[in-house]
Amino acid sequence: MADTKAIFLFLSFLFLSLGAWAEAPRHPALAGLRQEIMSMQPGPAKDETVRRVLSYREDDQTLLLHASLQGDVALIARLAQVLPDTRVFQAKDRLKRNAFHLAASYDTALELMKTYAVLRGRETQDMSDVFDRRAFKTALINAGDLRSETPLMAQVRAKRYDVAFLYLTKNADLNRKTVAGDTVMHMLVRQCAGNNPQALDLLQSFLNGEPYSVFLRDGKDRTPLDLAHEIRARVAFEKIKEVQQTEQESRARNIRIALRNFFTN
Repeated sequence: MADTKAIFLFLSFLFLSLGAWAEAPRHPALAGLRQEIMSMQPGPAKDETVRRVLSYREDDQTLLLHASLQGDVALIARLAQVLPDTRVFQAKDRLKRNAFHLAASYDTALELMKTYAVLRGRETQDMSDVFDRRAFKTALINAGDLRSETPLMAQVRAKRYDVAFLYLTKNADLNRKTVAGDTVMHMLVRQCAGNNPQALDLLQSFLNGEPYSVFLRDGKDRTPLDLAHEIRARVAFEKIKEVQQTEQESRARNIRIALRNFFTN
């Protein structure tokens, strides 16, 4: 009986210890640094704080990358206010992914978009155009990781279609290819196989934004139309075929006009 009671007490102690361990912050350094940043008054951070933020790494993530992955919108906004430093906002992990690759939600991605405006307002005379729209935002949105996968591709792969659409409206490039030869259109067509309405809506937005992308071929020499036919994505096939025919007719018309102008001049 005594042995049974001792075993019960030991198991109870072990259970409570495990519970306390689970609730304890896994990254105390992160928690402390985040609290420090969030408690700072708006204005440039001290050099020491900048160095600590730049040197921080937890599971290969910088403070900004961790905030993006976790959807910590408040921390992203505060970093822009107190640490207007390109090294903070152009940070990448070992796979060369930036914060736009990792954005956990639409609100997270939107806050990342807003940061360039905040940073522009913090420029000094010797920092002219450091945070201009193209260098900070468009370039990061179109940056490829080790697999040449752009943030747009990463968000499509994760099926965060609202984030992908946001990137599309901010000049994300539909013509980029991964190391395997896929375009983002090919990636999305695969997700249209079950007539996923959100995937199909995004596909239509892609077709409206860059119709030429329907002619690009993947690593197996397939156009998005070929792929849609192969995997029997019927609705996607019909949408792409319509755009492809329109583009071919437009090309033929432009050639006829060019030839007529050449021979009449």
